[in-house]
Amino acid sequence: MNTTYIHILTKRALKGDLESLMKLFSFLENYNIPIARYGMYSLLYQFVMNNVLDLGKYCEQCGGKCCKSGLPVPVYDFDLKELKLRKEVIKSISKINGIYVLSRPCVFQQGWLCKIHEIKPYACMSYPFATEDEQKSAIENYTDGVPNFVVPDFCIAGEKVKEFLDSIAKEMRKELGRDPSPREMLERILKIKKL
Repeated sequence: MNTTYIHILTKRALKGDLESLMKLFSFLENYNIPIARYGMYSLLYQFVMNNVLDLGKYCEQCGGKCCKSGLPVPVYDFDLKELKLRKEVIKSISKINGIYVLSRPCVFQQGWLCKIHEIKPYACMSYPFATEDEQKSAIENYTDGVPNFVVPDFCIAGEKVKEFLDSIAKEMRKELGRDPSPREMLERILKIKKL
């Protein structure tokens, strides 16, 4: 698997494609190293945030602060292909040091909603659990088991996801006598939510 294909699979998974998520899990399970396990958990948490829990009221309450401030959002080549389908979108993308980006505040934010939600960039879909900027300290301190993800203070939706998944991990830890794997947690979530 090359890097671009991994990113494309990840974007598909974060959009809700369970088959892509399972392929990523299978790929990462080949590497018995902490960072691969961390990656699986971060994908799981972000998958749940994007596709499993109904979090709209929390994003509305927050006002979409993640789209209003911060570093420019990287736009990958595969994002560009989707974004080019909408001419008004492509005009808002700039190139800085050879990298395509969307600046913040995001021009596609309307109130707390994303006007390009169905084609939003990969980096946007990865926030906050699968982004290195937000998770730097969690990554650096990770050794094994379910990570202690960092959720920005303003991200009510992210906190709700963390509470939901941490409670499932705690329950499963009691049952198994060890931390559940990301795959085991996903199986439990799919049963609970009947996906």
